[in-house]
Amino acid sequence: MVNIISPRVMLVFTWGGEELVAAMTDVVYRAYSIEDALDRVRKNPDIVRRRITNFLRDGHHSVLEFMGASWFIEGSRAFTHELVRHRVASYWQESQRYVDYAKGQLRYVLPPKLASELGSYLENVGHAYVGARSSMEPEDARYILPNAMASRVWVQMNVREFFLNFIPLRTGLGAFHEIRLIAWLMFNTLLDKFPITARWVWDNLPKLHPDYCRNVDKLKTIYGTEDCRVISIKDAFEKWGIEIPTPLRELISS
Repeated sequence: MVNIISPRVMLVFTWGGEELVAAMTDVVYRAYSIEDALDRVRKNPDIVRRRITNFLRDGHHSVLEFMGASWFIEGSRAFTHELVRHRVASYWQESQRYVDYAKGQLRYVLPPKLASELGSYLENVGHAYVGARSSMEPEDARYILPNAMASRVWVQMNVREFFLNFIPLRTGLGAFHEIRLIAWLMFNTLLDKFPITARWVWDNLPKLHPDYCRNVDKLKTIYGTEDCRVISIKDAFEKWGIEIPTPLRELISS
């Protein structure tokens, strides 16, 4: 039996925060103590919104590196090959060299349509791998394994890399549908953690990558909208047969 799973994303933790970054402006430039600066912005949330928005709008993006997030993700090897190209990030990935999949851990990540079409091939791959393990080590038997093989990865990015590089590149209509799905799932986890940044990026997303709306003319009639962001979300989640999570769905309709 072929074990097919869907991509999954779990937020592990975040660090820093928009409130702290806004407060540190007073500490660095105005000789406030950290305690006094935090107290000031907590009493005046408009200061936080104004400062973070100005940093984003004016290109003062280095301060965003004092915030970030860490996720546990499971996706296909096809996905992780693309993910690790983002070099301003940290990764700890499942090793096919050391994991012995002959012990019952063979699992694949495929959208439903492909799963039904490729299931028999993957079953043959599984038998071949188990057979190879009888005469060779996992590091050699892994040559048989396909890009559909599931892989777990712990990834960490700062807010600048995630929101201003990863998201514009990987949620665009030209992106691979699996990394697009996972990028939106990651984005969804941060909507309430970095709300000012997330909203600004959402509002400006098509401007942040020159190829973001690739082939939108062919897709707008299918999805009944010209909004590349909405098309990107609906297309990725429909391909994978996964329900759009509530925070992302509310963002679409806002």
